[in-house]
Amino acid sequence: MRGWIILLVTLLVGVGLGVAGTVYVPQAVDPYLPKDLRIRSRIVEGQVTNKQREPNRVLVKIQTEQGVILAAFTKRVAETTDQPFVDDPPIERVRRAK
Repeated sequence: MRGWIILLVTLLVGVGLGVAGTVYVPQAVDPYLPKDLRIRSRIVEGQVTNKQREPNRVLVKIQTEQGVILAAFTKRVAETTDQPFVDDPPIERVRRAK
């Protein structure tokens, strides 16, 4: 009976570590990975505060809970696609002066 309890506890700890690893490890490790191994997309939730069109790019400022993010889109996509923007835009983080 004691062997089954040890096996069950080990299984539950393994499942917990697996779930926690898939949720928290990618964001923590991503800045230290080479560019080819980084996460391809990021989900950004916030309010668009400014949108600026230039001849070769579109700049969008997004207000999030963590601060302001500047997204620069350089590729144009067709209007009929499901995606409103390009797959992997370069994003620079901008912090407000306090």
